[in-house]
Order: sequence, then C-alpha cells, then structure tokens
Amino acid sequence: MIRKNLIILILIICFLLPTTNSLAKNKYYIIKLKIIKIIDGDTILIKTKEGAVSVRLSGIDCFETKMNSHIKYQKTDSITYDEIFYLGYKGKNALEKLIINKNIELEITGIDKKYGRFVGICKKYKFNHNKK
Repeated sequence: MIRKNLIILILIICFLLPTTNSLAKNKYYIIKLKIIKIIDGDTILIKTKEGAVSVRLSGIDCFETKMNSHIKYQKTDSITYDEIFYLGYKGKNALEKLIINKNIELEITGIDKKYGRFVGICKKYKFNHNKK
C-alpha cells in the first residue's frame, strides 16, 4: 500500500511540477481555489484544473498530526508524541474553521522543491489567514 501511494505521489509531482514552477515564477500569482482537504495546521490540498496540489502555508509551522520524519524536530523531553499529535490536531481544526467552505484565494510565494508543492498565503477578502 505504501509503495502504491509513493508511486502515485511521484507521478503527481512529475506531472504537476512544470505547472507548479510556471505558476510560481510570478511572485504575486493569485488563484481562487477549492480546498479539498486540510492535511494539518500548515498544509492544505487544493483542487486545480491539473489535479490536486499540496500547499504549504507560508510562515506557519504547526505540530504534526501523524508520525513522520518531521516529528523528530518537535520531540523533546518536555513533550510527548501524544501531546504533539494533540496540538497538531488542534491546529488543523483551527485552520479548518478559518478556511474550509470559504471563498479563499491563494497567493503563491514560492515552491517547496523538496516536496514539490506550492508555498503560499491563503486570503479571503484581503484577510491574511496565515497571520491569524
């Protein structure tokens, strides 16, 4: 199952990367979007005409909601994995309340080349959700 998901992810990245790069050349490229899913407190999945694209929200660093390679940077002696996941879900739920089912625009500020995803700022009527 993991291998199948990895192959699908690689194919999506390969097909969308040229589109992603061309969109990000203009620093202030703004698109109206439909949010498919809130992945965690700092990452969303959006629908574009080319398909689903992951977006890392600029300026936000939220706790993880599941075990992954990033969690080692959040784990310390004073916080447990359960606390990390709890805080991660709390951040995810807060982001959902702000932007799910809303008319949101995304200002693309760059590309996360390591993961092949947009980096951007979500806005609604000139309100910057990344600063909330």
